[in-house]
Amino acid sequence: MAGDIALDLANTIHRRGTPCVVDHLGDADAILRWAAAAGVVDPGFSVAPLKRQALLATVHRLRGAVISAGTAIADGNPPPAPALDAIREIAARSLAGATLEGSPARLGFIGADRLLGPLAWAALDLLRGDELGRLKRCEAEDCRWLFLDRSRNGSRRWCDTATCGAAHAKRANADDALVQTPPEAGDATHQERAADTGRWQPRWSRAARKRR
Repeated sequence: MAGDIALDLANTIHRRGTPCVVDHLGDADAILRWAAAAGVVDPGFSVAPLKRQALLATVHRLRGAVISAGTAIADGNPPPAPALDAIREIAARSLAGATLEGSPARLGFIGADRLLGPLAWAALDLLRGDELGRLKRCEAEDCRWLFLDRSRNGSRRWCDTATCGAAHAKRANADDALVQTPPEAGDATHQERAADTGRWQPRWSRAARKRR
């Protein structure tokens, strides 16, 4: 939906900063399920129980950094230095035990970095890539997810037209209907205005009556 795995990570939390916040990565098990579903790791990937809390903290830190940097860029501002530092640090740390694997050779991470490494490097690739100018925030006030606008004319406004876009259209149609609906015949205000119209007469009309 977002068009980038780093942005998909950022969008795993909804309504941040509100009492209605929804965190889809609330524990280590949720992170493992999400990463497998997103293709970041194999379905059978696991992390030792003693390392799960550290994994949770690092994923949340990386996600927060991507949100902070991405939101700033989407709003036309430079990304905060602490956010960039966090992304670079997690990416660099993932290289500690990395090796070259396969043919053609590619970087292979070990342990929890098999999950963290691809996400951190995806974030770095996004921040230094050619599509950074396409980074936007969903215009829905109760969403604000990040996404890459790959539309031909760069006019995409919603993270998903079937959800946020449809909800906006529904609200707009409801507002239009409210404005265009005429007052009911039994409406008190409508009756008062009709009565006032019947009682009031312009000066020339009153003067004509007096002459008669």
